[in-house]
This record gives sequence, structure tokens and C-alpha cells, in this order.
Amino acid sequence: MNRKINRSRRRLRWDRIILILFGAGLLVATVFFHFRSHDDVVAIEINKSSTVSSYRDYFEEKKGWVSNHEKIGLTITGGKSFYELLSQYYISAQDIIRINEAIKPFYDLSRIKEGQRIDVWLNGKEEKVDKLSLELSPDKILLVTRNGPEFLPSIVAISYISLPTLISGEIQNSFYESGIEGGMPPDIIMDIADVFAWDIDFLVDIRPGDTFQVLFEQHYRKGNCIGHGKVLAARFVNQHKPFTSFYFTDSSGRSSYYDKNGKSLRKAFLKSPLRYRRISSYFSKRRFHPILKIYRPHYGIDYAAPIGTPVESIGDGRITFIGWKGGYGRYIKIRHNHIYETAYGHLSRFARGLKKGSKVKQGDIIGFVGSSGLSTGPHLDFSVTKRGKYINPLKIKSPPVLRLSTHDKERFHAVITQMERLWQEDQAS
Repeated sequence: MNRKINRSRRRLRWDRIILILFGAGLLVATVFFHFRSHDDVVAIEINKSSTVSSYRDYFEEKKGWVSNHEKIGLTITGGKSFYELLSQYYISAQDIIRINEAIKPFYDLSRIKEGQRIDVWLNGKEEKVDKLSLELSPDKILLVTRNGPEFLPSIVAISYISLPTLISGEIQNSFYESGIEGGMPPDIIMDIADVFAWDIDFLVDIRPGDTFQVLFEQHYRKGNCIGHGKVLAARFVNQHKPFTSFYFTDSSGRSSYYDKNGKSLRKAFLKSPLRYRRISSYFSKRRFHPILKIYRPHYGIDYAAPIGTPVESIGDGRITFIGWKGGYGRYIKIRHNHIYETAYGHLSRFARGLKKGSKVKQGDIIGFVGSSGLSTGPHLDFSVTKRGKYINPLKIKSPPVLRLSTHDKERFHAVITQMERLWQEDQAS
């Protein structure tokens, strides 16, 4: 069985080539990408005392097992707890408690969502639960099996095929609305915003008439779409300026998004520390302060957002100050290198575990929007200094942090040639 698991893991790392055929006069393109095809379904051991087996081993290997058991299929509906769902089938309270204890280290049942599926196999003779499966995602279930009086958990990966899907469109009001209208999943829309986070601020930079083309994975099982995967490639034309991204894994095994010249889109800083916000006050050397009623410089940007909105560090760095700072209220300052520092004021609270000297990574949540200090309402006061002098955060120019080697560029350019041909044919259709 260990050899089987190792072979399956190697399969997941292989680079595959898939030929996409769009029949009936549509386009034909060869697309290079990491293609995940599970020939076998593998159970991943998460409890050393549990028996590692395949999904087929659990449900198909023992002849006569199914005929001796009753399967109950449940779908989570609003208003019913996990306990209530199981107890309505006269499952003993003792079994339900033990199943809950087995699940607890790997899944918080208080987070169970409406629509999630639970399958229960009851022993027809003893009227006890022998197995229970809880759907965690389209490609993964949490399986609990009886072992005497106890229940042992394991995570089971379910087979599926990933195929690319191309969606394109033109923005009328917002990228989110246009993406949804075009059939793009909300998570993919947010992923696109993250991919281009270093070049496009999707709050202030987007204009009507901007266009997008997005190629992403969709997962299929038995002919039905069960979910989606990562973005494979994207092209965004913002204010007549094209931006492209291509997902690529280099010879060192590092995966990232690159532009058509092989430069990583991951730069030193994000363009904004907030995902949901609006700019209520810009960088200015002479701004009228709404509370002090005087004109004075405003060396930052105010992002208006609801209290509790997560605030992210725009880059890797180390916290040099965290605490109360006069009119800025709850305040965090981060040194990113010997050139740049960023500061975040008026927070409602700090993220747990942070202190002076803590290291943070780009995108880490460091606090939450508030209205502490001298503030007329909930917002984030965000500022940037370069070599000790304040600069306009909207005008930071960040260099790429990754570049492809000469060896990888040849393979990479073969990928983008096919992608660009696909986009051109899509525009012409």
C-alpha cells in the first residue's frame, strides 16, 4: 500500500500535456499545464493507528459487505446540528459522541455548511454505525470507521479530472460583476485580483471597457463539474494597457505566475493592504484635518472599510512598533528592508501573537480596521516611508522577486505561445 501511495504522489507531480479540442468550427489549442488525473483513489493516513486503505477497499473489496449494511445519505440543512441529524435515525448518543471526538482534531463540526453531505453505513444486525463519511470538498472526504468501541478517522481523496475552461468578457461596472455574469466562480475572480495584486488595484484602477480572458481548471467526476482549481493563465487589459499572467513551475519546483517576458508577478509589495475598501483621503502635503480643524500634511492614504475588515502586510518584514500611538490609535509599523517601512493606524485590534520583533510575510493579516485614536469613522490610515521620507503609497514601484532561468525560458515560451494563440482565436470568434 505504501508503494501505491508513493506512485500516486509522483503522478500528481508530473507535468502532463493535454490537447484541448473545441469541435464544430471552434478553436483548437494545445495547452501545457499540470494535469491532475487520479487513476486510483488514495486514502491519506492522518491517524497512525488507523488502517490506510483506498476508497474502493473501504466500500467494494469485501463481497457481501454492502448487502449486510444500510446506507443513509444525509444533506446538511439549516437549523439542524450534527447530533440532531444522526439521532433521528436512532443512532446511539454514545456513537455520535465518539464519532464527534474522532472528527474533532481534523474538522470543526460547528463550521459545517448547508449542502454538505454525510453518508452513514449501519450494521444491519447490530444497528450500529460501522462507517461515516463527511464531504469536506468536491475532491476530499473525511471517513470515520469503527474499530471496536472506538472510531478512527482518515482523509480520502476522490478521483477527478481537471480540464481548462476559458472565460472572457468586458467590464461594465466592476470586474466582479462582469466575471459573475460571464460564469466565472467567485473564488476565481478573487484569485485573479490576487494574481495581479502588484500591478492593478481592482478598486481604483478598473474602468468600463476593460477586458479579461481567464483560463482556469475545472474539476470533473463522472462527467459532472464538481468544482474548480487554480488559474492557469489570464490576460487583463486595464485602461488600454495589457497585463498577462501564466502559471508555471520552474526546474527547481517553484510555482508562480509570470508575465510574458518570464518575470514573476510577485513583487516586493502588494498595491493595497485591504481587499474591501474605498479611498476616503489621499496623500497630501496640505489636508484639512476633520477633527483638529487645521490644515496639515497627510502623509498616507485613508482606506474606509467596515470595522473588523482584515488588514494585510503589503510585504515581508519585521514589526518595529505595535501598540497605541496617540492620534493613530492602535498602530503597527513594519520595516521591510533598509529602504522601506509601512505603517497601519486606527486599528480596532491586532492579529493574535504579534509583538515588536515579529516577522510577517506578504499577505499576512496583522490587524483589523477600526476607529481608534483621532478618527471620525472606521478606516485604515496607511503610510509608506522610503529611506525615512514619506512617499505616496499609490506610486510605489516594486521590482519582480523571481526571474526564470535561461533553461526554463524555452519551456515557458512554448506555453505562452499556445496561450496567446488561444486568446487571439477567442477574440476573433
